[in-house]
Amino acid sequence: MNQRPWLLFLLLIIFQGSLFNRVQWLGLFNPMVYTIALIWMPISWNKSLLMLMGFGIGWWIDSSVQSGAIHAMTSVWTIYIKNYLIRYTVSPVTLQETPDPDLRDLEIRSLISYAGTLLLMHQTLAYSLEALRWTSLGSSLIKGFVNTVLVMGILWSLIQWTRGMNPSRFSGNKN
Repeated sequence: MNQRPWLLFLLLIIFQGSLFNRVQWLGLFNPMVYTIALIWMPISWNKSLLMLMGFGIGWWIDSSVQSGAIHAMTSVWTIYIKNYLIRYTVSPVTLQETPDPDLRDLEIRSLISYAGTLLLMHQTLAYSLEALRWTSLGSSLIKGFVNTVLVMGILWSLIQWTRGMNPSRFSGNKN
């Protein structure tokens, strides 16, 4: 298993609860950066443990913004669906070489299809649960898409920043 930036996960979750929940772009868009921590979690771990961690992360976010159980539910759902989605969005060659790929090791096409799809589904589900009306599905999709673009930009920046900290790149193992 590759080393994961666990400190970065903690910072994302703390910043979500204390800073990003108070940021509103155009009065509509709230970047849910804690989803980066959900997506970056290793898929090789026990699924029950991952779902429990997802629930804990979502519950903490819900308790900081008093949003009911919206984030807890969408976090658990994201953890549940990500193991299935990775099989369809990441190339089989990559999965054969590393069954638990790190986001830093994915090629850009796989990263966009895997992380982008997960983010879009999470964001849209969160906004749909917030509205709880079929008539607002269109606005939930628009908000979900805009938030996905915002969070993907943050994710891309974090991946570029953490690539310099990846010790496996400098270990001298060349194929």
